[in-house]
Amino acid sequence: MPILKIEILGSQIEIQYEEKEINKLRILIKNFKDRINQLSNNGKITNNKILILTALKAEDEILEIKSLNDKNKIDLLKIDEQKIIIEKLNHEVILLKDEIYQLNFAKSSNSKNESIAIEKINKLQKKLEIILKKIINQIDS
Repeated sequence: MPILKIEILGSQIEIQYEEKEINKLRILIKNFKDRINQLSNNGKITNNKILILTALKAEDEILEIKSLNDKNKIDLLKIDEQKIIIEKLNHEVILLKDEIYQLNFAKSSNSKNESIAIEKINKLQKKLEIILKKIINQIDS
């Protein structure tokens, strides 16, 4: 396994790594050094304190990320619940559309039946008028 030699706070450190992890390792080291440099050392803070403060800062960031991750998980659960509600409502809309179609079909059928009934009533009324005229004519004659 290859070894990467680095210097942090004046100490030489050797880190074994896998070839495929070298870029990730370099990014981690750069980020760590940047975090250390944020705690500018003017000689009043010991290296141990700088390392502890750097570790605490990293822990703080980890906690924030975990908190955001937990919030995202909760949000995803809410989204999943909303998707289920939407699916149920879509299903209900489809059922209601089918029902509207059936009611419109029945209404159309009823309208046709009503028209036929009115037509038959009109024919019967004409026949009754003819019969009444015949009866009146027979009574008058």
